Amino acid sequence: MSEKKILTLEERIDHHRKMAYSYYGAYDKKAVKDGSTYDEWVFSDDAKYWSPYFGDNVIDLKSYPITVQGSATMEALTYSLTLPDWKPLDFRCWPSDNGFVMQSHFGGHTEDGVLHDFYAYGFVETNEYGEIIRWETHVSPEYNDFLDLTIGVHGPFKEGPEAYMKAVMAKLTAAGIDIQKYL
Repeated sequence: MSEKKILTLEERIDHHRKMAYSYYGAYDKKAVKDGSTYDEWVFSDDAKYWSPYFGDNVIDLKSYPITVQGSATMEALTYSLTLPDWKPLDFRCWPSDNGFVMQSHFGGHTEDGVLHDFYAYGFVETNEYGEIIRWETHVSPEYNDFLDLTIGVHGPFKEGPEAYMKAVMAKLTAAGIDIQKYL
């Protein structure tokens, strides 16, 4: 096993910019719904995820039963069922020495041409090796209407992400998609 390299300040900022654009690029190419993830993202062994949309529940990514790739794929695929052109409409990022902040404006059109969109704000913190130790997502109020349309229910899900993922999986199953390959 190779030893991890501590990144210099310049390397960290460059790496964080690449990480942010890796996220954007995967969604912009609509590749996430097909199973791709964010190539530049490496999670530390103790990486955590948190969103106020899931209450005060911090998710240990190592022990959570669905991988980041699996949950992102199911989520993007579900949104694309209702909004076939769903993807980022705009993206901005701000890399720093210990991570980055990103703003994604996601949206797509229903068959009648109506745009449905929301903003997502991501905060990613990394360690000295450039591995993610904490990731947060915050969403604009429009996300509630967006979820009502795409999965039939919205949060905030104060008990945690399970109810959200259950609704995502139910939508996929109803569309005849086998979710077992994502679990």
